[in-house]
Amino acid sequence: MKLIGEINMKEKEKKIENEPLLSSWELVDWDLDFETFEWFLHLCEVNNRHLAGDQWVIWPDWPSDMPEEVEIEHRQSWLNLLQFIHESDQISVCQNLVRVNGNHGSVFFLEFLGVTIGWGNISLSENPPDSVVKILLEQYDNHPSCKIVPGHLQSLCLEPNSSEIVSTSLFSVLMMLIHEVNVWDIATDYHWAVCKWCGDSDFGSGRKTPHNVMHRIVCYSCRNDAPLTN
Repeated sequence: MKLIGEINMKEKEKKIENEPLLSSWELVDWDLDFETFEWFLHLCEVNNRHLAGDQWVIWPDWPSDMPEEVEIEHRQSWLNLLQFIHESDQISVCQNLVRVNGNHGSVFFLEFLGVTIGWGNISLSENPPDSVVKILLEQYDNHPSCKIVPGHLQSLCLEPNSSEIVSTSLFSVLMMLIHEVNVWDIATDYHWAVCKWCGDSDFGSGRKTPHNVMHRIVCYSCRNDAPLTN
């Protein structure tokens, strides 16, 4: 039988293991901008640093706008996301700009706009990495669109899923950027088309086959004036 004193000591030791050795405020970098995503990440990290690799569970007690806007039931989801960002070798944060280094050599930048808003558009280059092009060409039977990102798709809107909270959607987008292929797949999903009535040409959504012919359509401006055909 254990003595009461022994039980209390074990509980005390366990409590010490789960508490920071230093006050969180002694670990804070006070030079950071309090209104940025970088500060939000840093604040959560210093409050959970003592957990030494375990899941972050402590929500920072700080009266700044960003943490306070997170609903209580969503806090653990944000902690999970922030821990993933902090521990990833491929993600870094400077103020509100999140940099992601993709597996195929691309560098993506994502501007964080707020815990209830999400993020801005993601800029892409005109040409996907060669290794990605090879994958897409094999997947889409050498469709030429796999090699070039048209101008209107070089600023890509990867919006949050409306059925999910921002933290969950942001995690999905970050994973997509790290793996890269799906991002370039979306950006090269188009075909070149010409209006059969006025002759204007433009990009159309979605790859079409055969890819070695000009696809003839009725453009928006001709839609109401074009003669009816079978």
